[in-house]
Amino acid sequence: MNLFFYNNRKKIRAFSILLLLLGAILAFLNWGIEPEETIAGFLVGLGFGILLLSFNLKKE
Repeated sequence: MNLFFYNNRKKIRAFSILLLLLGAILAFLNWGIEPEETIAGFLVGLGFGILLLSFNLKKE
């Protein structure tokens, strides 16, 4: 399973950056509307977490 993530690490990084940008844009466009801000914060946090984990992938 680790080999699968290692081979697709660039796609994982691109997906996490996409989540970060999507969350930031959603937060900017829906400023002051509570449910959308929470969803945007979740997307940014998830994208940032996946991005940090993708930098630590090593081939085993």
